[in-house]
Amino acid sequence: MKNRAFTLIELLVVIAIIAILAAILFPVFAQAKLAAKKASDISNLKQTGTATYIYTADYDDLLMDVPVYNAETESYVFAAKLAPYTKNRQIWKNPSSPYNEGSIQHALFDMQIALWGQSYAKAPNDPCVAIGTSIYGGGPYTAAKQRWKDIYPETDYLLNPDMWGYKQNGCPMGGGTGGYSHPGPNMVSGPSGGDGLNGIGPATATFTSVAKVIMLIDGPTHRNWEFGDTLGPTVWGPSYTGMYPNSSNAMFFDSHVKNIPWGSLHPNGLTEQNDAWKCANCNNEQYVSPASDAGKLWVFWGTSLASSGNQ
Repeated sequence: MKNRAFTLIELLVVIAIIAILAAILFPVFAQAKLAAKKASDISNLKQTGTATYIYTADYDDLLMDVPVYNAETESYVFAAKLAPYTKNRQIWKNPSSPYNEGSIQHALFDMQIALWGQSYAKAPNDPCVAIGTSIYGGGPYTAAKQRWKDIYPETDYLLNPDMWGYKQNGCPMGGGTGGYSHPGPNMVSGPSGGDGLNGIGPATATFTSVAKVIMLIDGPTHRNWEFGDTLGPTVWGPSYTGMYPNSSNAMFFDSHVKNIPWGSLHPNGLTEQNDAWKCANCNNEQYVSPASDAGKLWVFWGTSLASSGNQ
């Protein structure tokens, strides 16, 4: 029997069918991959929340001192101090992050050097950090110091900056903090100790609902980072709206984790930049336009500084 070859028309039909199937299936595969990354991210945050609870059980419900400045948090220090309880450096890496070194490190180490020629990141042997001495040395950060990666895990999660306070002469003078400590909050009652809260001056805050207060969020949500409105757009791009399409995962102080739409985290386009003017009970309402936006930003949720609907 004579073998019959495919005709050109038949081959073109088969190729067209394959192309149509690919066009249909590839977006499905991409969505499935993104969903898997989101699930892994939620798992990371949940493990972190569990470790945090174990830590505070050993320290009278208090979280550790971590350098925090206004809308910037050095959560790689938090990750390192929690390391004995997590036993896993990888839980600090968001699988969706484009930065292998950690998005927090990329912003606070690399971009600061690129923009200003120096980084304000804290060495692990800084007097106000006091974790230990890195094999890469101490002192001011340089690119040769490899982000002190032997001590600091690559970190993609941002601490809520307004839950950490500041205290003058709270730790030894010297280093990058100049003697200012940043006492952590009480897991039950809220920010504790110190001379005030970061970014919002001497105001005090208490938890009104632990289940509403965000502790960690998956990546800096800033469009505008604190220093000169430059780092946010440089690191994330001006259209950044969370690690996932229009949303971010967040871990709350009661350790539950939830995916939250960007519009809820940042109602009416509010950003963390100069969040002092967005607090509902900080005597700054006159600077908010419109005044109805005061206290709606995610950093205030579940506290006495939030608007009435977010307490």
